[in-house]
Amino acid sequence: MNDVGMLATSILTGYIIWPKGDTGLHTCRVYKTLQEASDTAQEHADSHHRPYEVRAAYETPQRIIKTFEPRRR
Repeated sequence: MNDVGMLATSILTGYIIWPKGDTGLHTCRVYKTLQEASDTAQEHADSHHRPYEVRAAYETPQRIIKTFEPRRR
């Protein structure tokens, strides 16, 4: 904690999933582990039939870790 009683953002880590190419505003969940975010991104890609990206949550600009394409049925 800093002098103002707030956590420093440099210690925050996490991952978000995002529709590939989407620039709109979304409410998103921050996943603690890369594996959890990757699994969820693959599920979303399959169910929504579009690619999803796993991004680093607290970086600006957000760094794309991996892109998941929908699986063929």
